Amino acid sequence: MYLLSKLIWIVLSPLNLLLIFLIIGIFFKIINMRIVSITFYTISIIFFITVSVFPTGNLILFKLESSYPALTTPPLHIDGILILGGPSNPGLTRDHGQVSFNEAGERLTESVRLIKNYSSPKIIFSGGFGKLTHSYVAKKFFSEMGIDVSNIVFESKSRNTFENILYSKKIINPKKSENWLLVTSSFHMSRAINVAEKLDWKFIPYPVDFRTSNKFIKFKPTFDLLNNINSFNLASHEVVGLISYYFLGRSSKIF
Repeated sequence: MYLLSKLIWIVLSPLNLLLIFLIIGIFFKIINMRIVSITFYTISIIFFITVSVFPTGNLILFKLESSYPALTTPPLHIDGILILGGPSNPGLTRDHGQVSFNEAGERLTESVRLIKNYSSPKIIFSGGFGKLTHSYVAKKFFSEMGIDVSNIVFESKSRNTFENILYSKKIINPKKSENWLLVTSSFHMSRAINVAEKLDWKFIPYPVDFRTSNKFIKFKPTFDLLNNINSFNLASHEVVGLISYYFLGRSSKIF
C-alpha cells in the first residue's frame, strides 16, 4: 500500500504530469500524428498557465484550510495530544547539530505552547521514515526548549499519515471518553481527521502551519510563477492523498 501510494503521486505530480504530456506530444509528432501531437502540446500549455500564472494552488489550499480554521479557544481539559511528524529535516539536523525545520515547523513550535499550557496530558509525537526520523528531531527540539521528553512518546516507525495514527493508537490505546488534540498542518487536517474516523479515534483538530490568508483569494493572474507552482504542487499532493486514501480504504471519506 505504501509503495502504491507513492507510485500514484509520482504519476500524478503536476510537473511529472506536465512532462508526461510533453513526451506524449513529442512521440505523436515523431510518428506523424500531428493533430494528436498538437492536442497534447495544447493541454500542456493550458495546464502550465493554469498552474503557474494563476494562483490555482493557493485557491485549493484556501479551500482546504477553510474547513479547519485556527482553534482560538482550546478546551480547558484534554487527555492527550497527538503531534503528526513531517516538520523537520533530520539529515540537516544531524549534519549541523542544529534543529532544521521545513515549512511545517509550526507543528513543533506551537506544540511547545500546548505542552506547557496543559499540565499532564499524554503526549505522542509520530514521525518515522528512514534511519534518521522526524521523531529524532522532535526529541532534540523539545529537549532544547526545556520540555521533559521523558513524558513524551516518540513513535518512529510510521511512514505516512495513516501509519501515524494507526501506530499511535496501538501505543496509546485511547479510551472513547478521552479528549485528544490533533496537531498538524491546516491543509492536511482533513486527511488526518478522515483517517482518525476510519480508525475510530475521535480528535479535536488543532490546525497549525497555515499557508493562506483567511480572506478569499481572487483568481487572477499574479505572474509569481515559482510560488504558484510550489503552492499547486503542495495542494495537488494533498488532494491526491485525500482521494487515494479513500479508495485505498484508509479514510472514511474524501472531503
